[in-house]
Amino acid sequence: MKRKTTDKFLHKRLFLYLAFSFALVWIPAIVYLAAGGVYESPAMQSILTYSMLCPSMGMLLTRWITGEGFPMKGENSLKLGIDFTGKKWIWYVVAVLLPVVYQELGMGLFYLLAPEGFDPAQLAEYGIPEKIVWLYPVSVIISCCIFSVGALGEEAGWRGYMMPKLEELFGTGKAIVIGGIIWGVWHYPAIYAGHNFGTGYAGEPWTGFLVFTLFTIGIGAILTFLTKKTGSVWPAAFLHAVNNGTGGILYLYYNKEKVTGIMGQAPVAVFVQLLPVLILGAATMVVSCRKDSLDDKTSVL
Repeated sequence: MKRKTTDKFLHKRLFLYLAFSFALVWIPAIVYLAAGGVYESPAMQSILTYSMLCPSMGMLLTRWITGEGFPMKGENSLKLGIDFTGKKWIWYVVAVLLPVVYQELGMGLFYLLAPEGFDPAQLAEYGIPEKIVWLYPVSVIISCCIFSVGALGEEAGWRGYMMPKLEELFGTGKAIVIGGIIWGVWHYPAIYAGHNFGTGYAGEPWTGFLVFTLFTIGIGAILTFLTKKTGSVWPAAFLHAVNNGTGGILYLYYNKEKVTGIMGQAPVAVFVQLLPVLILGAATMVVSCRKDSLDDKTSVL
């Protein structure tokens, strides 16, 4: 249900935030690509690294310009606190383990459909002895949680600032879809350059745009759910960081060169690998919308 808001400047705050968040990323990326820059260059990788901080930069600029301030607690706070009371610590555990689970399921599904993609020889490319390959996700989880500044740079903006405002305007369900689309579109210059899908695939770059936007809607539902459950953006930052840092153990055996036909097309392969998280995201959205509806009914009574 659509929520009532007493903030008459809500639309302006949201627009200003999105303007900053997009301009800070799109302008340097478009200028660089228009000048002939390529994805593989150190300059493009620097732009990608810097871009993860832009949603937070946009949030801080918007709060400063509009006079919202930087409260640490309360409904319109920065949501940077960590609170383990009331068994909230469980959601932090879920946040760091869930990406490994859905990525393993996704790769397992992909190998069922394209078994030629499973190549044990690939493991040697990563320099990981097979006897200790199980330690790979453990090391990734630890390192990603320690170095989660980049992911926090996104989540403090998207989940900490944008999503609460979209929910006020549209309610949980529509907010998740709209927020997911916005987040996906924000990535388009990077995808155009070759991020996530490479180049030369069928329907480039539009099929890449579509698949990635479905992903941002799905995982956005999960990230929003975790933020609301804990009142903090840290679980979302941890999940985001681990998601970006690992493809799971099964991914270490993935040989893209051996996969042909439609499964060899990057958007199709990525879509199959993302199916578990998309299904989980849809289920999370249903749960969130039901809770939102129950809360609205309770508040009326």
